[in-house]
Amino acid sequence: QGDVGDKFYLIKSGTAVCSVSGEEGVCSTVVARLESGDFFGEIALLTTKPRQATVTAEGTLQCFYLSRRRFARVMGTLTELLTKNLDEKYHLGSSLVRSN
Repeated sequence: QGDVGDKFYLIKSGTAVCSVSGEEGVCSTVVARLESGDFFGEIALLTTKPRQATVTAEGTLQCFYLSRRRFARVMGTLTELLTKNLDEKYHLGSSLVRSN
């Protein structure tokens, strides 16, 4: 949480726990559990925001990942649709990266 994002992750197998730290990082709250087929890291790649949560493996976890450059290349024209959906879901507003 708070780091600059440079990768998009897709879970192949296992379970990951997403947690968000409170102010000053004193306590954290589990906000999601991700399993095979789930993904994370897209918000930091599609916006100017840092990572929104800490993702931790619960046991053995296998993931595929795409670098920022490869993510942009693979998503191509879908990037604009994805940023629109993020804005509607998370109300990110002015932090969205707009492509021309």
